[in-house]
Amino acid sequence: MYKLVVFDLDGTLANTLSDLASAVNKALISENLPTHRVEAYNHFVGNGIDNLIKQVVGKNCDEQTCKRVKAFFDAYYLEHLCDHTTAYDGMAKLLEQLDTLKVITAVHSNKPHTFVPEILQTLYPQHKFAIAWGKQNHYERKPSAQALNAMMQKLGVEKDQTLYVGDSDVDVFTAHNAGVKVCGVSWGFRGKAELTNAGADFIADTAEELLDIIVGKYE
Repeated sequence: MYKLVVFDLDGTLANTLSDLASAVNKALISENLPTHRVEAYNHFVGNGIDNLIKQVVGKNCDEQTCKRVKAFFDAYYLEHLCDHTTAYDGMAKLLEQLDTLKVITAVHSNKPHTFVPEILQTLYPQHKFAIAWGKQNHYERKPSAQALNAMMQKLGVEKDQTLYVGDSDVDVFTAHNAGVKVCGVSWGFRGKAELTNAGADFIADTAEELLDIIVGKYE
C-alpha cells in the first residue's frame, strides 16, 4: 500500500471545466475576442493559466492583451470558482477510506494557488489534505518535478511509497520526472488514450479501482 497519494486537482478531484470555460470566455468577450466551446477547454487546461490564456487568445496574444485577459479571468474566476464545479463520483468516499487507512493525501496543481483552497474546502469539507499546493512561484510548473519532490521531502515519504494521480500526460510526466509511479484517471479532461500513450503505470476508470491500486491490489 502506498503511504502518500498526491492528487492533481482539475480533471482528477474536481470537474472544473464549466467554470473555467465561463470565466475565460467572459475575459475574451471583454477584449472583443472570439470565445471557445466548453469542450475545447479539455485541451487548453493543465499547463497553467498563462499558457491557457496564450492558447485561447491565439494569434492576437500580444503581451498587453494577454495581461488584460488574465486580470479579468483572475477577478471573475475568484468570485465564481464553484458555480458549477463538482467532485467526481466516489472521490469523497475514497478520501474517507484513505483517512481510515492512514494514507497521507496531498494536492499538486498547476492552477494558481489562490484558487485551490476554496475549491477543496467546497468540494471536500470533511477531508484534510496534508499539503495542497497550486502553482508555487518558487517551483517550476508541472511537468517539472520540483514541487512534487519538495512535497515528498516535507512529508518524509520516499518515492517508492508515493503514488501520483492525475488525468493528463502532464501528470504522467510529472510523476515520472520525480521517479514515482502514476495512476491516470480516465474520467478527467484528457481520456484514457492520452494517459496510455504517456506511459501511465496504472489507469483507473472508477474511484473504486483507484482504491484497489492504492492499497496494492495490482502491484
